[in-house]
Amino acid sequence: MKITIPISCKEKLTSKNFCAKCQHKITDFSNLTNDEISNEFQKSNVHCGVFHPSQLGQNLFKKTISNVIIFSALGLMTSSVQGQDKITCTEPLAPKNDSIQVERISFRLIVDKTSNSKIQQFSTFRLLINNEVVKQSLKVGEEYTIKFDVHKGLPIDIRLASNENNVEITKSYTKQNLPKKVKVSSNDFIMEPMIMGKISIAPMVKEKVVVTE
Repeated sequence: MKITIPISCKEKLTSKNFCAKCQHKITDFSNLTNDEISNEFQKSNVHCGVFHPSQLGQNLFKKTISNVIIFSALGLMTSSVQGQDKITCTEPLAPKNDSIQVERISFRLIVDKTSNSKIQQFSTFRLLINNEVVKQSLKVGEEYTIKFDVHKGLPIDIRLASNENNVEITKSYTKQNLPKKVKVSSNDFIMEPMIMGKISIAPMVKEKVVVTE
């Protein structure tokens, strides 16, 4: 399942994320994991939302070596759209079986603390790889060894986001040019604008995971 915001909304929200125009609270998904987002859709009728740009247009569910979570997009939309028409399916359901080859990546990671940063200082950050949360709370100034399974042949997007303010940095690699040590400075983090608007849902294509040695 993929989530998109066809038209972003510029309405100002209250401190409790209430929208005066729509007369309901807007859910902030920007700091949630994919599993947490899916849980929100299953337990409530979600009309609008606030997302980080990297969360939009990608398959919502994580695929692992041992398990592929197949979500019933039809069931989701049936439960979500009862009595309203604000969530739409943008693609037809089309059964398809593709093989996904998974390979392990490994690298060291450190975020150096700088005293002359132009942004507000932070002490912890979270690590996401291809928009999947790998580590929720890493400390600035400490070095970590990271191991993670990714789809073979696809880009590797490493996103580091502060846990204390709305700043982050994203580095894109391939398996071939991924360095043994990813080192960035807290000065390199930048403010990322969030995207808010009515949600459009496209079903996720069924895929098969194949593990390669």
